[in-house]
Amino acid sequence: MTALQPIPLSERAHDRWLAVALLSFACTSFGVDRLAALDVDFCGEPQQLWGALCWYGRNLDPLFLANPQWLRVMSGISAFVFGPAYLVLAWGIWRGVEAVRWPTIAWAVALLYSMVVHLWMEFFGELPPPRPGLLIAIYLPYAVVPILALWRLRGPHPFTKRI
Repeated sequence: MTALQPIPLSERAHDRWLAVALLSFACTSFGVDRLAALDVDFCGEPQQLWGALCWYGRNLDPLFLANPQWLRVMSGISAFVFGPAYLVLAWGIWRGVEAVRWPTIAWAVALLYSMVVHLWMEFFGELPPPRPGLLIAIYLPYAVVPILALWRLRGPHPFTKRI
C-alpha cells in the first residue's frame, strides 16, 4: 500500500505564486469591485478620491464608467462572493489543504465564464475600449490565473506525493 505525504511549500513554488495572485484578486474584489457594485460615481465629486479609477474608465475602459446593471451584478458577485473566497483559497493553497481543490476548480470555471461574458461586452458591446490591446493586458490575469489553477489542481491529490 502506498502512503501520501504532504509536499512542503518550499517544493511548491507555483503554489506560492497562485496564492499571491489570489490575494491580489482579493484586493481588487474588496476595493474596486465593491465600489462598482455599489454604483459609486468614480468621476464625481470629490474626484481626488477616485481619480485613478476615473482616469482608467475614461482612457481605457468606458464600460467600467457606464457600469450597467449586469456589470454591477458581476461586480457584486466578485466583491461579496469571490473576495472572501480568494482569502480562503489562497490560505488553503499556501497550506496545501486538499479541501480547497474543488472550491478552487469551481471558482476558476466561474471566473472564466464571467470573463467571457465581460470581455464579449467590452469588445462587442456599445462601449468598446479605445485601447483594446492594453485592456486585454489588464484583464489577462483574470483568464490566465484560473487556467493555471485548473492545470495545477488537475490531479486528485495536488498537495501530496506518494511514498
